[in-house]
Amino acid sequence: MNCKKFEAWLSTRDTRFDDTMPHTTSDHIKDCPQCRDAFEADNLLETQIKKTLTPEKLPKELTARIDSALDHSGDSSFMTLKKVTALVAGLSIILAIVYLGYFNNPAKFQNLQQLSQKAVAKHLEGDWHISFDISDINQGLDMLSKELKFNVILPDLKAEGYALLGGRLCIVGNCRTAYFIYKKDKKTRSLFIMDYDLFEFQMADGSRFNNVVKGYQTNIWKENSQVYAMVD
Repeated sequence: MNCKKFEAWLSTRDTRFDDTMPHTTSDHIKDCPQCRDAFEADNLLETQIKKTLTPEKLPKELTARIDSALDHSGDSSFMTLKKVTALVAGLSIILAIVYLGYFNNPAKFQNLQQLSQKAVAKHLEGDWHISFDISDINQGLDMLSKELKFNVILPDLKAEGYALLGGRLCIVGNCRTAYFIYKKDKKTRSLFIMDYDLFEFQMADGSRFNNVVKGYQTNIWKENSQVYAMVD
């Protein structure tokens, strides 16, 4: 499979009925960082849409209007076009409010303890695949900055013995973050970089928070208007 065929497959797949992936597709995204990034972004969008379109309880007044319209229709088997149009319009407004409310009010971290727990949980998944390695680091940072809508800046951790392997886009909790994988003392370490706007609380530049979750040390600090969370 080449990139053109992959784009055609991605644009026509329907995860509602079939979420399987052909072997040729899985093989291709293993070798093509650009297509893998597109696949991950598409999966993220699908997840957000599914969460947004979960059934919502109708307001009592709308339910009453539907019942009343059915009771008073000339034929119980159908409603007039005018009534159907009104009900569809009402349901559309409700759906629009839910949809816009979800995307304009993304989930945020409530405190540093919650961030520590979510970061460690993600680290424990043991998914070490990367979309770009150190040879493509600048291109990778540009891609992440465009996707996350903030300027992703890597900290200099060489003096502390961390060796960068690569990175990708990922989700911590319900928040989209930049994810970088490091090696130190022959162990894999995780660094998550998030926009400061994802936090419901104030955090001063240069401040640090250290914690231990499930035996893993977390080091969280704010710098360059973004928050870094290292899991050791």
